[in-house]
Amino acid sequence: MTERLAWIVEDDRSIRWVLEKALAKAGIQSRSFSSAEGVIEALAVSPPDVMLVDIRMPGMDGLALLEAVQERHPGLPVIIMTAHADLESAVAACQGGAFDYITKPFDIDDILALVDRATQTPADTVTDDEAETMAAAQSEIIGQAPAMQPVFRAIGKLARTRMTVLIHGESGTGKELVARALHRHSGRRNGPFVAINAAAIPSDLLESELFGHERGAFTGAQSQRLG
Repeated sequence: MTERLAWIVEDDRSIRWVLEKALAKAGIQSRSFSSAEGVIEALAVSPPDVMLVDIRMPGMDGLALLEAVQERHPGLPVIIMTAHADLESAVAACQGGAFDYITKPFDIDDILALVDRATQTPADTVTDDEAETMAAAQSEIIGQAPAMQPVFRAIGKLARTRMTVLIHGESGTGKELVARALHRHSGRRNGPFVAINAAAIPSDLLESELFGHERGAFTGAQSQRLG
């Protein structure tokens, strides 16, 4: 198997050192950059198999570098790293074509697992419409806890698909907020978002409320009703 090469673009020297040692131990070559400057030129000579990119750096930030990489090498997997995790940055990274998004402090085994997957799995193809960043939309979801980061990543990834999504959880956990975020960042964001409290509608009327009915379909159906 050809030896894999990972580039580390990170302004924190200690994090670069840790990643270099971990990758070397896993049998992966690495090359480090303290900033995004110079990365584009180096890509033109010989691109790596995967890139680990910090999102906040002096000069060009990680998202701008991600955009530049996608323009020149759309199949190159980029893993975004950040200590400032929020929904907007997670969505922007995923919508911009990042292979994945991980928050600091991270478990080094998680990074190695991502690198392993990125160098063995073909990158997703993202259309121009799917790659649009909704930076103008202000998130209603606020959360810095580690448990929220998988939710943010899932929103970013799912919003660029047309998959049906089931969101479940206890009352008050923010299911509708997640649904609204998925809609707002999806390709169907210009269409209506309709929230329905199915639990408040009698079961024998729910189908009629959602899908409508024809006149005479049941007792009391005096006229046609659209869903």
